[in-house]
Amino acid sequence: MSLILNIDTSQETASVSVAENGKILNSKTNSNQKDHASFLHQNIQTLLKELSLEIKQLSAVAVSNGPGSYTGLRVGISSAKGLCYALKIPLLAIGSLKIIAHDAINQIDEKDAIICPMIDARRMEVFTTLFNYNLEELLEGTAMILNSESFKPILESKI
Repeated sequence: MSLILNIDTSQETASVSVAENGKILNSKTNSNQKDHASFLHQNIQTLLKELSLEIKQLSAVAVSNGPGSYTGLRVGISSAKGLCYALKIPLLAIGSLKIIAHDAINQIDEKDAIICPMIDARRMEVFTTLFNYNLEELLEGTAMILNSESFKPILESKI
């Protein structure tokens, strides 16, 4: 049995979930970005209690490592590192853009699709990258101001 606690506090909405062998057993979300710190540990305890699990049963902790809100990332990563250190279990850091792309891929069935996850970076910029269906990065993650030419070279090379 492989139980993984998943933490994502990188965006406006934070989430925690517990997965067993890749299947989400239960999750909690918080849409108030200013409350991520107080939301996190309280809801980890609630999740474990609802699943009749003890924290020492966790096999690893997975955490979103950005891009995203600096404060949110700090909250999630610090919590994940502390839990892993105390429990002596692995820490798995996964990029926010890859998480978004993975979710998109689970909702489509186009093997030749190019996935373009974006996160608002403010000031007219977005954090973005491009992935193929196998989650191989086609464009290095970057902050950019979008225009009609932003992805033209890679799109032309794929046609």
